[in-house]
Amino acid sequence: MMLFLSLLLLATQRTIVHGCSNIIVSPGASKDGSSIVAYNADSVTLYGSLYHYPASKHGASEKREIYDWDSGRYLGQIDESTETFNVVGNVNEFGLIIGETTFGGISVLQSQTLAKIDYGSLIWVTLQRSKTAREAIKTIDELMNKYGYASEGESFSIADPHEAWVMEIIGKGEYELGAVWVAMKLPDGAVCAHANQARITTFPLNDKENCLYASDTITFAKKIGIYEGDDSSFSFSDVYDPVTFGGARFCEARVWSFFGSLMGSEWASAYAGYAMGTNLTNRMPLFVVPPDGAKVSVQQTMQYMRSHYENSVLDMAGQSFSDVGAVDAATPFRGHPLTWSSSVDPTTGQPLTDGSVLSFLHERPIATPQTGWNFVAQSRSWMPRQLAGLLWFGVDDSSTTVRFPIYGSATKVPPSFAGQGAQDGVTPPVMSFSMHTAFGVFNLVANWAYPRWNLLYPELLQEITRRESAYLLAVEQLDVAAVQVLNQQGVAAAVQLVTDYSVAAGDQLVRDWGDLFGELFVRFRDGYVVAKADSKVSPACGCDPSGAGAPQQWYDRIVQENGQHYLYDDSEDEVAMAKRKFRPVSKVQLLARR
Repeated sequence: MMLFLSLLLLATQRTIVHGCSNIIVSPGASKDGSSIVAYNADSVTLYGSLYHYPASKHGASEKREIYDWDSGRYLGQIDESTETFNVVGNVNEFGLIIGETTFGGISVLQSQTLAKIDYGSLIWVTLQRSKTAREAIKTIDELMNKYGYASEGESFSIADPHEAWVMEIIGKGEYELGAVWVAMKLPDGAVCAHANQARITTFPLNDKENCLYASDTITFAKKIGIYEGDDSSFSFSDVYDPVTFGGARFCEARVWSFFGSLMGSEWASAYAGYAMGTNLTNRMPLFVVPPDGAKVSVQQTMQYMRSHYENSVLDMAGQSFSDVGAVDAATPFRGHPLTWSSSVDPTTGQPLTDGSVLSFLHERPIATPQTGWNFVAQSRSWMPRQLAGLLWFGVDDSSTTVRFPIYGSATKVPPSFAGQGAQDGVTPPVMSFSMHTAFGVFNLVANWAYPRWNLLYPELLQEITRRESAYLLAVEQLDVAAVQVLNQQGVAAAVQLVTDYSVAAGDQLVRDWGDLFGELFVRFRDGYVVAKADSKVSPACGCDPSGAGAPQQWYDRIVQENGQHYLYDDSEDEVAMAKRKFRPVSKVQLLARR
């Protein structure tokens, strides 16, 4: 029992290093009947590029070198499969999709010295070897049993054209080679989400159609002394990753944001205490079914992945309640670290009399600046196998990116998006900038928008959604054309058609986004919003500048904190100027543009 308490304490103290968010939509819950997985890969060290692994044949004795995705550390070699499938990003040629978020778990199970495969390699090796979600779960299990598991606890989103699953894994530490896990199939018509907190609690022990798990998931916990109860009462999350204040506020709150937007304000209110970390016993369900037969579209999923807790009790933009953290642009972003300290008493606003220091936090929304890359992926049962998987891929912050479409069978990716990761034994060019790369250009636009959020983002979002809507329409037409080509000219011709489209679309997007930065730069600069004007009306510049200003709450806060220091009192001027025959020009008017 003491071991369990010590492990629980360590779990509550852990610092989240890897941050991600996943949304999973079962075919019965989506508007078009596809399985949908959305994934934001959040890490300031992650370079935004699109990985491509071509289909290939391999010799029976061929080996594959494995590098840890997070650190780039070489882990060793594993046996290569004699055949590997085409993979674009996190989708393969069969429409299999895999995403993830890291939950960590109890500290004693974080490392496994002899393990040769990490969670990132598991994703891309499995995508190259599996055709369906169930095959993927089986492959992951076999790989971990044979080569161990070299990572922290993980939640995987796994979907194919017919099924969607959530799988949670934690290694056995130095006790044994391998990992324990549970996988739950989403009921058709349900949605799920996870964001760095294990979410599977109790699970059915005799329902292989809907639940799969490692044979020793429960016995291993008993063996190392962290569980003593009945098998039927075993909760994966409560044992291997018990929810804490941080787990709720930083992680589950992201899930609450999605579920609440979908389920309505009454549902959101019922679980607000849990999301805020004040009521950890009122856990949210693993799945929810949208009310009134509502269906989730791809565009809606993209919008959910842009969330900053707008119009909720966790609002970050200073709109729902005053928040100096929103500064002068109603910005929903906060810098790291997630927690910070102050010696001010939060109940009185005065310094703590005992000289102590308290810890405080920044909210952690779904959309965040340090995202490396993100996607919304579809697996579509009505399309031919080679056209089933469709990846809507973007780089950088999911709220400022444009996701362009590329098929899981594509034989090439746009050069402006292409790249390798640490899992390939390559150090990505994080410290290099180029206007010819998607990661460079999208970061440029995003970082120009952050300090001007209330002024610039509405216009930027309009452009993002306009382009994504155009891509959706183009894909509808491309699907029809590709099926026709497939039937008349064969698979290779159809794959070439969709590949050519995606390569051209991705590269053109990067060029256009670079041009957009130029437009935004000349219009939103130096504290002004500069509109274009007819040169006949404004021959000096062909422009019409106006002061950008700030939200009223910001001005009110300045007065509250500084009293009369900034008071503009021209009453004595009025008295003095009234005695003069000619009044001088107002300095406020004179300096408006100077």
